Amino acid sequence: MKQALTALTGACVLTLSAQAMAAGSPTVYGTISGRMVNYSDTDFIGNDVDATPTLYEGIIGVKGLHVLKNGMKLAYNFEADFAPLAEADNTYSKYYGATSTEDPIFIRAAGAALITKYGLFAFGDAMSGVYSEFYAPVDVFEINTQDSTPTGAPNGSRMWTQTKWSKDGLVYKTPVWNNMFVKMVYASVDNQSGEADDLKIIHAVYNDKKFMFGVNLSTYDKSLTSGAANGEDDRKRWVVASHYNWESFHLAGVYEKNIALGGAGADFDVKAVTGTYIHDALSMSVSWQNREEPSAGVLTKDTAKLAQVKYQVDDNLSVWAEMGKYTESDNDNFGAGVKVSF
Repeated sequence: MKQALTALTGACVLTLSAQAMAAGSPTVYGTISGRMVNYSDTDFIGNDVDATPTLYEGIIGVKGLHVLKNGMKLAYNFEADFAPLAEADNTYSKYYGATSTEDPIFIRAAGAALITKYGLFAFGDAMSGVYSEFYAPVDVFEINTQDSTPTGAPNGSRMWTQTKWSKDGLVYKTPVWNNMFVKMVYASVDNQSGEADDLKIIHAVYNDKKFMFGVNLSTYDKSLTSGAANGEDDRKRWVVASHYNWESFHLAGVYEKNIALGGAGADFDVKAVTGTYIHDALSMSVSWQNREEPSAGVLTKDTAKLAQVKYQVDDNLSVWAEMGKYTESDNDNFGAGVKVSF
């Protein structure tokens, strides 16, 4: 079975928050989510669909922290989604980029990290942390989200090119000093390229839990054959993000600059701002997201205006309603859902 390889929804479990995890027995957790969505025309991959209730998450995972005999700590995480990638009746789970209708499992995370006084050393899928550290506070939605498998260009509802799900790689994160750290990633994302370092990432982050500011550079080697690079120039993605958390209001913004994307060598920028207001068990989020007209290629400009209301019934149960309006594409939508976690 060809499995889709990934990037940690909770990359922070192994990278940012591993130091705070209590050592002991592994923790098993999971999520079961269902929803109904009505689209104004077609869904995000061009299919005519009705508002049939759909199971779109069936996640189970295990994570833990083990103290080695020499005092170093080993953190690990494995997470899989058992919701079908593509149902027989043409309803779709949220991984729009799936290339096979026969893959019954999506591996969301699989990796381990060694935590030492010299920094954190990690390997596996979902380890870069770029999405979780830079994009996740902006991408808080259920329908209009960035869920998809890796491709060279946006698909599904994605406005920007950064995916949640990355290929396997090696990671080094410096010790945190005055709330600042640097992380470097060395990864192979296409075995056919003949290179072991298809993707190189470096980012610097300041994060004191209330305020975050970070800068990231991802470089895809021009030898890639998957469309991520154009064969003449290395593709580059610059990202600048900042998040600020008040007691009842969160504000997050991200700016992405793409250079030499795909065979056409497209250049374009993506911007997004999301605000979330929280009052007791109720939260309300609104977002403005914009992709400018690429300089070349088949991608088009688009602007999304998104809104969501969520109510946390209990620690293990939440319900939500969400709408998305797109100025250039025919993907306007409205939906509601329920999420059970354990």
